[in-house]
Amino acid sequence: MSRVQSQTQLLLLPILLVVVTLGAGQASRLPADVGSQPHSVSLRQNGVHVCGGALFRDNWVITAAHCVSLGGAQQSYPPQYFDVRVGSIQRITGGQLVPLSQIIIHKNYSSSDAAGTNDLALLKLQSKVNLNANTKPIDLATERPAAGSQISFSGWGSSKAEGSFSHGLQVASRQILSASDCYKELYLQQEDLICLSPVAEDFAGLCSGDAGAPAVYNDQLVGIAAFFVGGCGSGLPDGYVDVTQHQEWINENAV
Repeated sequence: MSRVQSQTQLLLLPILLVVVTLGAGQASRLPADVGSQPHSVSLRQNGVHVCGGALFRDNWVITAAHCVSLGGAQQSYPPQYFDVRVGSIQRITGGQLVPLSQIIIHKNYSSSDAAGTNDLALLKLQSKVNLNANTKPIDLATERPAAGSQISFSGWGSSKAEGSFSHGLQVASRQILSASDCYKELYLQQEDLICLSPVAEDFAGLCSGDAGAPAVYNDQLVGIAAFFVGGCGSGLPDGYVDVTQHQEWINENAV
């Protein structure tokens, strides 16, 4: 049996406001500066933060499919259950609140498939956001960064095991692994998986509430957070969906 198959703590990032018992890893995440992450959004269900996401057009957000999936397949919760907070580094105040008009889950997503595969959803906003210094769409990367590149991510998830969601947006960085090194660590081998590993002894990583967190390289969106392994801020790689592998699907649907 593979490490992932036997690993009881490989989790699709939880989207409910609950305490989850995880590993003992401590994530050294830092507060985001105002205006430093103008693409990063908080996805809210019935007024409560459930996931992160990235504004990539003035009326479109991309997030993880399991944040909005009903039953782990292509059917979503009704869009009227959700809105997004954009343009604020505070989870519960500031910026603009915009309801959703449409949810499009990736046509090949299924929670029963390999971890993270096609775990993407597009969220159409009811109206275009007002663009300013704190609210800007991010460009989508067209090429996966080279192995060893340092990738930053931002989210409102817990900063440590058994912690509460952060009130302020947090940022940290990890380095991208090659496909072969990712397989050695997680025994997962899929085309749209990006593995982000700790840099040196800094174990800052994904935690509860970080599903959909955008991973950025050279001011371009390269990945969307899907899962972590072994607890928050563990020494094992975090799993992201590689948006460069889904350009055609994104462009065909975000219209």
